[in-house]
Amino acid sequence: MARIFKWKRCIEPVTIEITGERNGIERFMMEFASYKKQTIIDDESGKCSATLWYDLQDETELLIKLLSFGPILKVTGPDQMLKQIEERINKQYQLLYPYSVK
Repeated sequence: MARIFKWKRCIEPVTIEITGERNGIERFMMEFASYKKQTIIDDESGKCSATLWYDLQDETELLIKLLSFGPILKVTGPDQMLKQIEERINKQYQLLYPYSVK
């Protein structure tokens, strides 16, 4: 069973920065309570850095959850996850503004 769960786990965890605006840190902790994570809160800046491990089959759901936080959450890695987020944002922008020039 351990090999099966290890196989389903992401190769590289997602690294995230969360600000304290609009109860961002508390909302993040509640939303991702079921995920394995490591968090560090910087008392001076009020920001939280998190490393989040996830199952590969839940990657799309994870992307949607992360994007729902808006500007209070910043994904800092890995590059593959950043690319997927950028693609989703660009698709949403094109749906809203199909005739605009970038």
